[in-house]
Amino acid sequence: MSTDRIEVYVAPDGSPFADGSHGYPANDLTHGLDLVRLRREPGQRAVIWMAGGEYAHAEPVVFDATDSFTSVVAVDPADPPVLRGSVRIAGWRPVTVNGRSVWAAPAPRASGRRLYVDGAAAPRPRYPREGFLRVEEQEGLDPKGSFVGTLFDGSASFRYRDGEMPELAEESAVEIVVPHYWVQERMPIASIDRASRTVTSSLTSIFALRDDAAATFARYYLDNVAESLGEVDGEWYLDATGRISGLEGPHILFASAESPEHLDVRFPVTDAFVSVTGTAERPVREVRFEGISFAEADFASVPPATPPFGVREDPQLPADGRYAADVQAASTVPAALRFAYARGCAVTGGSVERVGGYGLSLGAGSRGNLVSGVVFRDLGAGAVRSGGGIDPLAADFNRANEVSDCTAERGGQVYRGAVAMLFQHGSHNVIAHNEIRDFPYSGISVGWMWDYLRSPSEGNLIVGNHIHHLGQGKLNDMGGVYLLGIAPGTVVRGNHIHDVECQNYGGWGIYLDEGSSHVVIEGNVVHDTSSQCYHQHYGREVIVRDNIWARGREGQISITRPEDHTSFTFLRNIVVGSSSPGFVGTPGARDVRNYRIDSDLNLFWDASPIPGSVRAANAERPKGADGSVGFDITEALDAEWARLGHDLHSIDADPRLSDDFTVDAESPAHDLGIRIPDVSGAGPRAVPDRRHPLAGPTLVDPFLPTQG
Repeated sequence: MSTDRIEVYVAPDGSPFADGSHGYPANDLTHGLDLVRLRREPGQRAVIWMAGGEYAHAEPVVFDATDSFTSVVAVDPADPPVLRGSVRIAGWRPVTVNGRSVWAAPAPRASGRRLYVDGAAAPRPRYPREGFLRVEEQEGLDPKGSFVGTLFDGSASFRYRDGEMPELAEESAVEIVVPHYWVQERMPIASIDRASRTVTSSLTSIFALRDDAAATFARYYLDNVAESLGEVDGEWYLDATGRISGLEGPHILFASAESPEHLDVRFPVTDAFVSVTGTAERPVREVRFEGISFAEADFASVPPATPPFGVREDPQLPADGRYAADVQAASTVPAALRFAYARGCAVTGGSVERVGGYGLSLGAGSRGNLVSGVVFRDLGAGAVRSGGGIDPLAADFNRANEVSDCTAERGGQVYRGAVAMLFQHGSHNVIAHNEIRDFPYSGISVGWMWDYLRSPSEGNLIVGNHIHHLGQGKLNDMGGVYLLGIAPGTVVRGNHIHDVECQNYGGWGIYLDEGSSHVVIEGNVVHDTSSQCYHQHYGREVIVRDNIWARGREGQISITRPEDHTSFTFLRNIVVGSSSPGFVGTPGARDVRNYRIDSDLNLFWDASPIPGSVRAANAERPKGADGSVGFDITEALDAEWARLGHDLHSIDADPRLSDDFTVDAESPAHDLGIRIPDVSGAGPRAVPDRRHPLAGPTLVDPFLPTQG
């Protein structure tokens, strides 16, 4: 075998003057790509072989349409090349700050939010040390007013409670962090008027400063407070001017009893690793990264959230608005690997770790790309974000992209409202066999059109994912899988979703938000959620069949807005609670008796039943003075549920579930014809089972060229 492709070799001990041959490799990706460009004929394929080891990577490498058909490949996947967008901090010396002994070392730049110590993000000092402060007043806002009517009444200022705002040596370095609704606002302090107890930010909160369902003013804490440095070992502070430490120029201050000289302390100096960007007329084609690891990136200056956000409220938002959070999902936060107008590109194997925003973005015009077998870990936002235009006939529309067999863990560390895998407008995408864990918000989100307006997001597959330990009690209104808008042909199948915990409302397993319609949800196992396992805000003609819904703390199935048409068909499901009914509503418009659904041939069981409410009940959610929200069954409605014609052939019996949610041969589920979900294969598959056409590795040419 021989090929016409260009072969270039890169190694950590290579030279910037090398010819890129096997015996004289270049020293980094930038020089390797330069060598390819010097030799390439139009359309010629090229491989940049990267030897294992660490590479300094201080700025993004940009690929454009002329770089199409370039593969960047690890020579040995077991010894991956690691492109590090950070510098190691050295030259530590002891200093005294706030009367406490800490360590100081020169910083490579005077801005940044992230510092990594031995591979883990070091926290910045906060105030208060534990818990939250609470806004005393936002001018003109009634926290008990209309949820929807006041939602976008954001503010850049608020009045704080007497005695709660400490003296701050560097006010402008401090961020007010407000976790509420489904976002986390980060509001840099611009000024504090202590006479009126008013703090003002350089950014406006996207939402009203209230604690959403709790109907109180918002909680907040202060992040990056110099006065708190040294209270706890392991925290750090960026002394941008040297004023805090008394040293000249920017310094990193680190709280530790012992010198950190022996630690691997790293500060990011680039915001991205690569940008693969074409145009509508000239897209980038078949650029590949195989087995490459990327580590440490962060923003030099924090990008504000700016409209348009692609939401209904855009026309009412100031075009020059600068906000402290996106409307949803941290949807405009940049990524460390960036693709746009990319066709048939692939990122397989390797990792993206310790970055300040999203791991990878598929921007406008991305089609037919594959992200497979990648480990995304320790992320400021989510793992993958895909967002293109709304017109499926336009060049900027995204479609036919796949994210599969990836691991995404420990995300949302800066932008808590980020989604692990976010697909906005787009069709015929596949999100399959990923493991998603330890995120403070939703796992997978697909669709970006509210209400019953026409949506281009159709034919998407969400299959075989293992999604667990989400929410962490930080935010609200989340789902392991979240769908938005009319979505014919979309299927949610064979996913294992569990341990979803909200702050005070909306910790759901599978969540169909406004207008979600014409979706098939089948063969999933969903259990241990703080709200219900399945929730539908409103929608029509959804099919929900052959699933297991178990141990939702506030019931298993709910609808926010019952409508006159059929919301969903609920057939052959196993529904298991513990003092929590199958279907649950709220007295009034959300009464469970108003649900317009077709439900039958289901198996219900409650391990500790409330009499008369195994299948259906109404419940109240009383609000406590401390912002907590309760859950109390008020009406047992099993008999009424049957009178309305629901579940006439369903049965109440022990399904004989094992700990792994399999059922034995004697389970009554078999008599009902339930196809028992098997989620034993949820999560990443073995490499030979990954059969996407772009998944195969680049093969070595045994006839090594001497120069290319």
